[in-house]
Amino acid sequence: MKTLFLLALCLFSATRAAASGDSLATTYLRLSEHYAYRDADSARHYCRLGLEHADPSCPEPYLLLLNNLADACINLGDTREGLRLLQKTENEARRLQYLPTFRATVWTSMGVAYRLQEQPDSALVCYRQALELLQGEEARAEEAHLLSSIAVLYANTSRLDEALDYAGRAIRSADLCDDIDMKFYAHTTAGSIQVLRGENVEAVRLIRPVLSESVRQQKPAMELKCITFLLGMFQRMGQRDSIDRYVQRAETVLPRLPEASTEAQGYRETLYMILSDLGRYRESLRIQHLLAAQPQGNLLGPPDKLYLYMARNYHALHEADAAATWYERAYATADSLHAAQIEAQLSELTVKYQTQEKELQIARLSEQRQKERAQSLQWLVAAVVLLFLLVALAGWTVMRRRRARRDEELKMARSYIEGLEGERARLAKDLHDGVCNDLLGIGMQIQALPAGGDLPGRIVPLIEQVRQEVRSISHELMPPRFQHVTLDEMLRDYVSRIAPAGGQPQVSFRSEASGLPWAAVPGQVSYEVYRVVQELLSNLLRHGRATHVDIRLSLSPVLLTLYMKHDGSPASPAATSRSGGIGLETIRERATALGGTLSQENGADGSPQFYLRVPLSARKA
Repeated sequence: MKTLFLLALCLFSATRAAASGDSLATTYLRLSEHYAYRDADSARHYCRLGLEHADPSCPEPYLLLLNNLADACINLGDTREGLRLLQKTENEARRLQYLPTFRATVWTSMGVAYRLQEQPDSALVCYRQALELLQGEEARAEEAHLLSSIAVLYANTSRLDEALDYAGRAIRSADLCDDIDMKFYAHTTAGSIQVLRGENVEAVRLIRPVLSESVRQQKPAMELKCITFLLGMFQRMGQRDSIDRYVQRAETVLPRLPEASTEAQGYRETLYMILSDLGRYRESLRIQHLLAAQPQGNLLGPPDKLYLYMARNYHALHEADAAATWYERAYATADSLHAAQIEAQLSELTVKYQTQEKELQIARLSEQRQKERAQSLQWLVAAVVLLFLLVALAGWTVMRRRRARRDEELKMARSYIEGLEGERARLAKDLHDGVCNDLLGIGMQIQALPAGGDLPGRIVPLIEQVRQEVRSISHELMPPRFQHVTLDEMLRDYVSRIAPAGGQPQVSFRSEASGLPWAAVPGQVSYEVYRVVQELLSNLLRHGRATHVDIRLSLSPVLLTLYMKHDGSPASPAATSRSGGIGLETIRERATALGGTLSQENGADGSPQFYLRVPLSARKA
């Protein structure tokens, strides 16, 4: 209250004096900074008033007002307008040859805006530009802002170890500056990453002091952000009482923030996941429909994740039609993001390479100075190392040859499977985009024939049946996606679709996990195991003459096991290969590519059995 009174007094004095436009602009700038983390709408209002009096030929306060206005728009959910203003701010700062540290802050904010719009490749380009501008500058607050933003991007791509490293650097930089907002940002970012890593005690240590400070300084945006992180942590720990208490607290803070602010959006996205996990599906869906109606770019998380949660909620409520609609929308959205994900990976590689190059240059300079100070010691060390190398050379050569041979075998297996999957994808696309659409067009033309005969009525159903069969084949060939669907969910859906309704054979599927959730299974492992089941079951349905098939999938922290048993006649690998299917040889290639083992044996009753065992302990990293 005292701060607000002083700012109002400054505004009154500046208005009375009217000595210059910049005097009023500076006062409006201070007011916008005061409301930055309290009321984004008021901050935007004072920025616009200040720009009416600011001199565009003078960097301050003109550029600062532009930058604050862009940040306020982003906090209010208008990401597109915020990005446009940031680009204008950068152009103006370059024209006025303003401070590199200020331009680095603008580039960092642009990276945040691109990340909110699901454009991680563009975000990384902005962060790289900010890194170059900060090179050699003593700017702790700007550095903390940039490093925290990079940490968030890495966390969103599940690269938590790298994200935590950047967050730690951000905290060290923030603690060396006087900017309390940067300290908030760095500590809450590190705390949220610790929550994702399961380090709940460390997360509480980082976030709770920031929560108390945000309450003391009356900053509801930061307060709600801290509560959101704590709610995510309590959800993972299963602490229902803590969830209820902090949800009530958040509901008292929420009315003090704009409806479309990033903090409010983040809280709602966390809340609908919590309600869904608690079985309160209707309440979760109300929030999800509110978020789904938001303009594109206003969601903090990926939209396909929201749609997938909505589909699962409808599925839990036994509303199959609604569930199917949102499942299809989730998969379509995930497909549209695929190109951006590839670009993001390439950009990440570029940034990582450039960072490593800089670190390597520093290491080389340090190594050169050490050599100048201790050259005699290094000669001694070199002699010892040379002797050791001569002794170990023979053993190393043998091990290297063995490793090269194993790598070559694995490379051949992977190359074969990748070629096979590429051909599957091509055939699926040709069937889906070509034959299906042609059949649909033929059916529509027949329906358009003049009335008076029953030819369309007899032929159109047949064409539609053929189109559905071709479409089913194309979907069978399409590679599965495991970004947001687990292996057991995908296999359960596949078995339910491939098994003939009320006919033979009867296919049963069971899965069990102990000590490790299905979501923790690596995507490549899930993909290959799915293909193994698909190929085994398809060959069995065509050639095995079985009446009952039993499929079991079990997961432990160190091993994934697939077991398949049927009461049909056993098929040799050669016979299976000659039948026109993929064959057991291809299935063994997949097992080899995973580092697993595939075995075929007969049970006590003579029934054929398959076992696929894939070790997971070496894949946790």
